[in-house]
Amino acid sequence: MLAVEWRKNRIAIGALVFFVLLGLTAWAVNSRNRRPTTDGEIPTIELDRETITALEITRPGDGRVVLSKVDDAWRVIEPLDATADRNNVDSALNRLAELELSRVVATKPDHYARLQVDDENAVRVTVRAGDETLSELMVGKYGNGMTMVRIDERSEVFGASGSLRYAFDRELKAWRDRKVVSMKPEDVQSIRFEGPKGTFAFEREGEAWAAREGNKALGKFDPKQVSGKVSSTARLVASDFAAPDISEARAGLTEPRATVTLISTENPGPIVLELGAATEQSGELYLRRRGEPTVYVISQYLADRLQPDAAAFQPPPSKPPPASPAPPPVGGQQQPQLPPEVMEQLREQIRAQQEQQGRPQR
Repeated sequence: MLAVEWRKNRIAIGALVFFVLLGLTAWAVNSRNRRPTTDGEIPTIELDRETITALEITRPGDGRVVLSKVDDAWRVIEPLDATADRNNVDSALNRLAELELSRVVATKPDHYARLQVDDENAVRVTVRAGDETLSELMVGKYGNGMTMVRIDERSEVFGASGSLRYAFDRELKAWRDRKVVSMKPEDVQSIRFEGPKGTFAFEREGEAWAAREGNKALGKFDPKQVSGKVSSTARLVASDFAAPDISEARAGLTEPRATVTLISTENPGPIVLELGAATEQSGELYLRRRGEPTVYVISQYLADRLQPDAAAFQPPPSKPPPASPAPPPVGGQQQPQLPPEVMEQLREQIRAQQEQQGRPQR
């Protein structure tokens, strides 16, 4: 009897077992797909900016720039040795310290070029602490609030929160300190301009300025104009640097066209700026601090402020008084004003109509 029942139901039981096994298999596959694998897990990157001692940055199609912390001060050490721009270094360190990966964007190398994390398009950033490499990043494009990043030897492309690339995708000149002079204008005690347009010297007397040279040409000068020149000179920032192969003679610095001398309470000796020749680029000139090797490039606007004439210190011309408003028309209503030529045309038309009608003109 049992055997008969088994024969009758074995097909149904087999079908039930099949569907149960099929469901378990599907559940297992889905569970495995939902569970991140070792390669697909989102890593946590913790970079302490205080422990970072060097950054190696390579832009697409450009040479490598190496920044190093030397005696608590950041310097560019490759491809040359120079003081680093503190603000740009701080920006890079802050972005590394805040780096947070939010998701996996791609897992196959086929997507690298599109996301600009391949060798040809990515900005490569190597972070070091002494001789130890803390991390190596391939920084790609920005989109949808994320920056595409590859980390170390991992194959995935991760989305890092926020904009990251701008902090590293900089020319060499942006990593260098372009400040020619950096002091408080109120610390300047005297300033002297010597150039083709005249020699003028001023000395601080309390909150005012007294002329020491060029008095005859200056006449009654405006102390505010002197203060403006002092402020721009005390905080002078170059736009670029001369190419390494530019000679002193080519830069026009063997015999500068103009000099500016600053004496302040914070510097033991005078600061002398030497203005040289024009560069190959229109509207730019070479500039150097006497006694220092760096040759800067400044704009024509700044160059003109470093070689002023007497008129640059004169009070600005007084503005003419504003024209008095026209009296309102009778009744307080604004009447339209026609141009004189239009009025004359109307008069001619009226006279012509009167002549045609045989009426005498009044």
